[in-house]
Amino acid sequence: MKYIITESKLENVVRKYLDSHDFIIMDNSKKFNNYIYFLNNESDDTAQISVYHLNAFGEVRDWLYVSRELIELVTLFLPIPKSKLLKVIADWVGDKLNLKINYDDVNDTGNGDMSYRLIVK
Repeated sequence: MKYIITESKLENVVRKYLDSHDFIIMDNSKKFNNYIYFLNNESDDTAQISVYHLNAFGEVRDWLYVSRELIELVTLFLPIPKSKLLKVIADWVGDKLNLKINYDDVNDTGNGDMSYRLIVK
């Protein structure tokens, strides 16, 4: 069976997919490197999404990492360009954590697991 999803509805489908994923949000705020992790389950050692907003001294770090695994999983079943998907994920994370994500600055980290770094404002 085929489903046709219009481009205008594609962002909503991705957001619903991310919501249905039931990520466990782990706030590591008591450590120097104050990451917020979006995990599939509590025993995971690799996050699907990581946010590094402030360190323990309150210095702004402003990074959002998105795993290659999550990008590949979504693009397997949805015909969405990687750049648009990253924007939707950034907006979704921003809504979940009440942060503004600046999507204009995206870097490939070169790290196999956490491939895309976006700037958090």
